[in-house]
Amino acid sequence: MEELKAVLERVEEKLIAVGKIYVAMQFQVWVVIMVFYYLIIGPLKTIPWQLTAIYWTLAFGVFAYFTKIIWERIVKLHLSAGRKMESSSAFGWAITLSWISGFAVGWIAIPKYLSETFESLVALGIGYLIFISWAVFGMFLAFWHFGKRLEKEMIPAFLIPALAIPLIPKVANVAMVYAGFAVAFAFGLTALAYIYSAFKTLG
Repeated sequence: MEELKAVLERVEEKLIAVGKIYVAMQFQVWVVIMVFYYLIIGPLKTIPWQLTAIYWTLAFGVFAYFTKIIWERIVKLHLSAGRKMESSSAFGWAITLSWISGFAVGWIAIPKYLSETFESLVALGIGYLIFISWAVFGMFLAFWHFGKRLEKEMIPAFLIPALAIPLIPKVANVAMVYAGFAVAFAFGLTALAYIYSAFKTLG
């Protein structure tokens, strides 16, 4: 019985570690997508809105497809270990709504509200950081409520962009670039935190 218990605990640890690596990969994919966007627009004197719209539409599609592939592999891994994973529709909708509401507030409401006070780049930079911090915080709450677990590793992903908001007016000329690097740093740190937790779980 003791040996069986030890084996089951080891399997549980591996499944937890895989889950953390899965989340880390999601954040890292988003960092790659975002940095690649800056590499594309860097040489351009003006950035056509059509380019931005097409790029981010395709980016969301690639991100969703990549996430689906990883999730399917995790489900298979759990099944091979005799565990069945059940996904909650309410949890999925909570994640979706957090990003939709974040988009509405960060990309639409905030820039429109701040356009009378700040330059357009500053308003967009603040809006972008609010979008990210709002959406990721919504994910954090969804994991807490539906998954019954506190994802401490996710905290930098919404806290750092939120803390960077007051600094945007001070870097008006490069507001969007600064905001992008703040998000890239936050997501990169989050990915590292998840990977560290995964290795720590495995001992």
